Amino acid sequence: MNLNEIIDIQKEFDSKHKGHFDWAQKIDDNNIDILEYLLLCLIGEFGEATNLIKKVIRGDYSLCDVKPELSEEIADIFIYVIKLAYQLDIDLEKQFLEKVDKNKERFVHFEKNEDDK
Repeated sequence: MNLNEIIDIQKEFDSKHKGHFDWAQKIDDNNIDILEYLLLCLIGEFGEATNLIKKVIRGDYSLCDVKPELSEEIADIFIYVIKLAYQLDIDLEKQFLEKVDKNKERFVHFEKNEDDK
């Protein structure tokens, strides 16, 4: 399955979701509150994942203990990222590849050259 197929699955799910607004609508200047809400949701999911790791660091659980819950929270984060991308008409694959290229140039000083080996 590729990213576009995953996005299509999410779009279909969103189009059937009922609530106070259309969960699949495109976001523009006329409904910026939807963007605000989705970002709030995304931050909430990051918070839930972070809280799990806090408990691991504190010693309450091992990473192995929380991994199933952490996996679910990371999937929730992924869902909101996908939603933001398609609702804002962002080509996520293209943006990812461009960012990887930028990072390769930005972090080139961390790579060892042949003389350092």
